[in-house]
Amino acid sequence: LVSGPIGGVVGAKYLSDLLGSKNVVCTDIGVTSFDLALITDGEYQIKNNPDIARFILNLPLVQIDSLGAGTGTYVRINPTSNRIELGPDSAGSRIGVGYKEGGVEIPTISDCNLVLGYLNPDNFLGGEVKLDKERAYKAIKEQVADKLELDVYEAAAGVIKLFEDSLRNQVVAMVLGKGYSPLNYTLLSYGGGGPLHVAGYTEGLGFEDVLVPAWAAGFSAFGCACADFEYRYDKTVDLAIEGMASGDPTVVAEELNKAWDELRENVNAEFAKSEVDSSQIEYKYYVRMQYQGQLNDIEVRSPYGYIRNLDQLQEIVNRFEESYSKMYARSARSPELGYLITTAVVTGVVQVEKPVLPNDPLGSEQPSDNARKGIRSVYWRGEWIQADIWEMEKLKAGNIVKGMGIIESPSSTFVVPPGRIAFLDQHQIFHLKEE
Repeated sequence: LVSGPIGGVVGAKYLSDLLGSKNVVCTDIGVTSFDLALITDGEYQIKNNPDIARFILNLPLVQIDSLGAGTGTYVRINPTSNRIELGPDSAGSRIGVGYKEGGVEIPTISDCNLVLGYLNPDNFLGGEVKLDKERAYKAIKEQVADKLELDVYEAAAGVIKLFEDSLRNQVVAMVLGKGYSPLNYTLLSYGGGGPLHVAGYTEGLGFEDVLVPAWAAGFSAFGCACADFEYRYDKTVDLAIEGMASGDPTVVAEELNKAWDELRENVNAEFAKSEVDSSQIEYKYYVRMQYQGQLNDIEVRSPYGYIRNLDQLQEIVNRFEESYSKMYARSARSPELGYLITTAVVTGVVQVEKPVLPNDPLGSEQPSDNARKGIRSVYWRGEWIQADIWEMEKLKAGNIVKGMGIIESPSSTFVVPPGRIAFLDQHQIFHLKEE
């Protein structure tokens, strides 16, 4: 279930571990959706009771937020309000009106990018798919621009701005909603449409860094190849600490260790089916906690594994308090209520062989002439300007592409706007920065 987006988050964790970035915002744009996840302090979040198509699953999943907005999202004018509406439905693999063979009649985000000059009609999938710019222009004119009494290019640019603003709002809401700031995070952009729009939805947010892997379109598959073998078991418990319903803390620690023991045996039994010995397994111990009387619990990892003294139990309480104050507000903490451990959790992990990142020597900041494909007129903020066009596969580690620049590959297009630069590091990862 949702293995593609989850693969992207797993790959992002692997990449962030290698690069030393503990806090990462994972953003994935495909043709149908914009998927978001957070890695905080080196861990992605788990949702205990996720829902898929309105069905609640009794199966923990990596927590991902999805917005029905991708490069294939349909663009319409609401006949009642006379306002632009984006999606939530999508042309999917049929791309848009510009792909004549797809049979699409409603313009999409891709059609707007095509008309504005960001997409090369002769380079979609490396030229295997040809796009018709005039056909896209006509559809946007008749179905969007004329109804708004706007110039076609102004209308298309407005659609892109509306699209990127909605993505930016979603990013900000997720980060701030967890009690953090973009300044504390690196943003990672991937998916076929991520590099095309990352400059727009990160503008002005002040992330620590903005990363775009050269293999962005295949990043979720890369992430699946990075996934360790892992089993997770949990058990409902009812262990009160302090407060009116509190028991003996020593008994609480004993009961918690007992629950972890049981879950650990379950993990071992699962791995034994694949003939994996317990000596190969790395165990992680968690609890889900809440204030007594409240409804929502928070997952907290035990830094010690088993609880061997009361100071270690208190450290778990301290970590809960810290997480609670970030998620809600420091003033909302209610230690006077006491604490309730609702669930014990154990995960077992066995490492697998993972992809090795490139490690190319850094060279000149100036890209070589053979990486340059030419120039193209693009519509940028109300005027036509010349963009330098680069071939991604011919850029070398150390190269810097200045905006306005468009970096093309068979599977994605990376837009570097005026005032920003893209630096390609030794791992074939672009860093989008202010100039």
